[in-house]
Amino acid sequence: MKKLICFLSTLVLTIGATFAIEKKEPVPSVKLTDFKLGELITGPAVDFSNTGGKAVLIEAWGIHCGPCLASLPDVEKLAKHHKDKLIVVGAHSQNGTNDEVMDVVKKNKLTYTITKGVHSPISFSGIPRTFVFDTTGQLVFTGSPFDKDFEKSVTKATHAPAAK
Repeated sequence: MKKLICFLSTLVLTIGATFAIEKKEPVPSVKLTDFKLGELITGPAVDFSNTGGKAVLIEAWGIHCGPCLASLPDVEKLAKHHKDKLIVVGAHSQNGTNDEVMDVVKKNKLTYTITKGVHSPISFSGIPRTFVFDTTGQLVFTGSPFDKDFEKSVTKATHAPAAK
């Protein structure tokens, strides 16, 4: 009987944790111009006040973060696939020299802009952390690049009507 009660308790806790993980927070009403990029390390300079009607993807990442390093090839693929409709910025958000960052950039053949961090109106501590903005500069996704809705949000953002 004790085993049955223990099993049922574990089952209830597991199901509860699963639903807690699945619960999505609403996307805050934030604009791209509320974000400020750190110093440029490599790639083209980006002006958030003039994106030419393109969607924007910002990924906060770090050279000492395994999941961050694992996400870089996928972000590069998105940057190449959507090159005419998407500006991609990798915001290095850990301690590290520009040379160390450039070693990672070269190793991963990254072609998009890399900066020293990003100042965000949204508080976050874990990386990798992505922010996706549509063509009007409205935040449409924030979370992990491994989230099931991430790539869908990039596709949707790049196909939104451009701001006038």
